Amino acid sequence: MFFIVFSLATLLPAQTATHQISTGNGYGKSAYYKFADGASQQIAHDAWDIAFSNLGPQQAGIFVNESTASVNGQPGPAVEAFDPLVFDFNETIDPGTLLPELQLFNPEHSWAEGAFNTGRDTTNALDFGWGGYDPNQQKIVGYRVFALKLRDGSYRKISFDEYTGTSFTFRVANLDGSNLNTYTVNTTPGNGSPLVYFSLGAAGANVPTATGWDLLFCRYVALLADGSGGLLPYFVTGVLTADGYQTARAAGIDPATVDHVPYLDSLSSRLDIIGHDWKYFDLTSGWSVLGNRAYFVKTKQNQLYKLVWVDFEGASTGTAVLERTYLGELSAAPDLPAGVSGVLIYPNPAVDQAYLSLSATQASTAVLGLFDEAGKKIWSGKAPVHAGLTVLELPLSSLPAGGYTLQVELPGGQFARRIAVGR
Repeated sequence: MFFIVFSLATLLPAQTATHQISTGNGYGKSAYYKFADGASQQIAHDAWDIAFSNLGPQQAGIFVNESTASVNGQPGPAVEAFDPLVFDFNETIDPGTLLPELQLFNPEHSWAEGAFNTGRDTTNALDFGWGGYDPNQQKIVGYRVFALKLRDGSYRKISFDEYTGTSFTFRVANLDGSNLNTYTVNTTPGNGSPLVYFSLGAAGANVPTATGWDLLFCRYVALLADGSGGLLPYFVTGVLTADGYQTARAAGIDPATVDHVPYLDSLSSRLDIIGHDWKYFDLTSGWSVLGNRAYFVKTKQNQLYKLVWVDFEGASTGTAVLERTYLGELSAAPDLPAGVSGVLIYPNPAVDQAYLSLSATQASTAVLGLFDEAGKKIWSGKAPVHAGLTVLELPLSSLPAGGYTLQVELPGGQFARRIAVGR
């Protein structure tokens, strides 16, 4: 067998697909999009009002639904959350005191922190903003009362009384305490959704939930420059990533030839790295996308994708066009030899050939071996590794379908990766 060194710019046949994702006229719905087949599930904004983290017993995020449709270029009524600095649920709240400076917004940083967590004491690990962990009761106990302005203009007060690690219990009433109801929402970690949704109007019943998605196209509030050195909350149409995903933005580049390796060190778990600023509006030409930008997204399964926006139609259809390229499975850095990062085998599964790309801090020689399922060495060889990026071709055309292990030995150590061969 033999190995050929390529530059990444002349890289391998791409696994690229172009997908359309729509949030409907006036951005009236959220769209939950899947990389694998381009499918997206639409859910109306008014299907839910608040949501709870669904990530396990250690996370107690509570969110308000900021999404709203656009009507004649202006955002329609949304659910608004306020912190009136009230700590007794029996206290009547005057709606006139719910000033803009008391409004709460989701940070859009993590599925573990929503609007109702933003008042937490960051120096106290037991404080979650709406409540604090009580070691004696072994649960989070609420201590704060919030106010909600619903889409129909009516008001409610809400107190999140406890989180046991598996369920949230909370009270909702009119601002004067009338029409009191108590609800319990059970979490279901691992079902493919980072949140459990609740509708006050439907008392939580029949709220649709999307699972197994990769990107969420939605409307949310972002703090943008007001032109005078300050920040103001604006409704934006943007993209958030699924829980556990990491994203890097490549700007000022050619999306067709940009290499992924230089951006691996900047992968971030923030939800809004893609966000809303991949597009811009011009009074003459309308909406356009930035042609010099790409995004690299790593999933929880270490699959790496490149995303390039092709088109955006604005509020008339709410449709965005996305070019999605699957780059393969990205190795986790901790098991790699010193001086090596960003190992990628592509494509995987493979048919006749696959490629190994890696980034190294210095030149060396790699000793490679391919083993079958029984541990028998099928072939071996050597190849030069350059300082920077190296791409090695791994011809597989003579191998029967099945699973194989590629072992790579370098001066600083060795690592192994699985390759699936299909026919």
